[in-house]
Amino acid sequence: MMRDWGFSLRCGCAFILSLSLVLPAVEPAVQDVLQPFDFQGVTLEEGFLRNQIEDARRYYLAIPDDDLLKPYRERAGLPAPGGVLGGWYKENRFNVFGQIVSGLARLHAATGDPNCAQKANHLVAEWAKCIADDGYFFAAPAPHAPHYIYDKFAWGLLDTHDYCGNKTSLQHLAKITDWAEKNLGRSRPFAPSPEEWYTLSENLYRAYLVTGEERYKDFAQVWEYPQYWEVLAGQGDIFQAVGGDGRRTHYHAYSHVNCLGGAVAGYRARGEPKYLAAATAAFDFLESSQLCATGGYGPDEQLLPMDELAGRVFATHKSFETQCGSWACFKLTRDLIALTGDARYGDWAERLSINGIGSTIPMTVDGRVIYYSDYNVHGGEKRQHPAPWSCCTGTRPQAVAELANLAWFHDARGIYMNLFTPSTVRWNLDGQLVTLRTTTDFPERATVDLRISLQKPGAFDLHVRVPGWLAAPMTAQVNGEPAGLEPDARHWASISRVWKDGDRVRLLLPMSPWVRPINRISKSPFALLVGPTVLVFENVEPAALAGVALPNILGDLRAVEQKPLHFTAACLPDAVVRPFYAVGEGTRYYMHLDPGMGSRIHHTDLAYSGKWNNNGPHHVTTEPGASVEFEFEGKGFRWIGNYYDDAGRASVEIDGRLAGTADQYGPRRGHSFAKTWSDLPMGKHNVRITLLPEANPKSRNRFLNISGIDIVK
Repeated sequence: MMRDWGFSLRCGCAFILSLSLVLPAVEPAVQDVLQPFDFQGVTLEEGFLRNQIEDARRYYLAIPDDDLLKPYRERAGLPAPGGVLGGWYKENRFNVFGQIVSGLARLHAATGDPNCAQKANHLVAEWAKCIADDGYFFAAPAPHAPHYIYDKFAWGLLDTHDYCGNKTSLQHLAKITDWAEKNLGRSRPFAPSPEEWYTLSENLYRAYLVTGEERYKDFAQVWEYPQYWEVLAGQGDIFQAVGGDGRRTHYHAYSHVNCLGGAVAGYRARGEPKYLAAATAAFDFLESSQLCATGGYGPDEQLLPMDELAGRVFATHKSFETQCGSWACFKLTRDLIALTGDARYGDWAERLSINGIGSTIPMTVDGRVIYYSDYNVHGGEKRQHPAPWSCCTGTRPQAVAELANLAWFHDARGIYMNLFTPSTVRWNLDGQLVTLRTTTDFPERATVDLRISLQKPGAFDLHVRVPGWLAAPMTAQVNGEPAGLEPDARHWASISRVWKDGDRVRLLLPMSPWVRPINRISKSPFALLVGPTVLVFENVEPAALAGVALPNILGDLRAVEQKPLHFTAACLPDAVVRPFYAVGEGTRYYMHLDPGMGSRIHHTDLAYSGKWNNNGPHHVTTEPGASVEFEFEGKGFRWIGNYYDDAGRASVEIDGRLAGTADQYGPRRGHSFAKTWSDLPMGKHNVRITLLPEANPKSRNRFLNISGIDIVK
């Protein structure tokens, strides 16, 4: 049985034994309509979401402190025991130290585990010894993405102050901000740039509210992103002219959702409606045009015009930057619920809690996580990112801890259930402690049970989010008797009464299979869901799935007894249909259905000669002469892969004759590569692709990659 790190209770009046939450030094310019609990009094009980938090808590506590501190101590000329963390940590690329400190502080707040606070505070104390006299604090003399790293250190220092009672964190923040004010470049180029300068204002406004120091408020304004926020607030098209800079083909996805936290923080600090208008309009833009069925967004890490998105689900296996993207969503939706009081924002967080970060596989001991979720029409697999200690490794503990912060909200007279998850919430109502304990197997079952405990009868309102996926109106019983449950304009359904100790509430959330197209202007590709849970198909050939029509599949599904959310389909007798979150590492699955399925040869089904490695999204080689061969029937083919700044060139032979060459070099890593040979005689053809010894002169290496082959009929 898992140890319960949840909140302890005092005897007598049974008030909550709170964490070291510190009241702000400056009152926010606006007040929240609904109050987040900010981890105070909320405990996630054993279940789907709690397991994510527990896994993260164990993992990040096990990382040796000396390993995390080693490069900082070495740069400062101090004794540096410990091992070398490889990958991005060794390269000082988007260094994740600050994010891990933040994650530990938030895991302490979410679980009550004192070891998380102790570790976070120890890391801060030892790292602080490495800060130079001028405030220089990085792990290397020439850090990659200094704006990004400064921002993540601000997260860690503010969170250890807020959640771990660290009395020196703000002093360290002031010192590194001295350096940042003097040295961070202020050219503020259009993103995507590795600087991600436009995300800095969120934590600087937080620092202003915590300290009352105007310097942070002024510095936050430097990094605001009005040329993006103002277009959103005005319901404009961000892909048209922005700030006089001309049309934009795309935006870096995660950071342009993450930077909306700066708009929210600016609203709290300054009270100007334009900030909230930008954040709410951004949500509407994302929900209407950018989100997949899972709640994921940003194929190839790009926000794109809607007419381009459907094509990406065929082209890329890098469908969603899962850890970072979930974190940005969780922060934004929590703040929008609080500031507007509207429950509709909670649906997105719920989808990602189940199908996003909740569907990832366990981390590896060398710091690798799922970086990208794969929604490709031609089949996907769950794989860890090949590079250890990527940015997503740092964001993961922040994101999973936030699950506890999304579950409940409150106001003076009511309590609001946002996530349907096993939990306990303790709330002070007129001087007495009210405890609500939720038990449920959601999303596998459609019922949620609550038990209410309080010393004497008390009148308050119980509000429940009305999700958009309901198959029929939500109903409720109180102590076994039907209770009225009418939705309001803010998407909550409420029960108002004088509650007594031991009262029980049962909620019924009707769920049934439904489909969601990739966007509102196309009927396909489409994904299959039950309630908020995305289903996938296994043990089936894509050509068979191509024949499944949208109306037919809903009537064809039959539930599997004793296996919730598992189905069979009469039209696909051998197929296994089950939740995306239930898929393990390396299993081929199909999430989206489309008539064009079956036209691709997956990279694992090709014949390779020489030294190749399967890294998940594609096969790769750097060995000159290594080749890949395949046969197809049609009039052409399209080679699918990615451009990289260290990629190579290859020759292409068709039916034994040289047909040309292809160069996969591109200055921006990970953009989609597609090279087509068509106008061949209709019939069977043989193709061989061979890595050439000489790469593009601009390339750093000669990696060749292949994700698959699309057949042109």
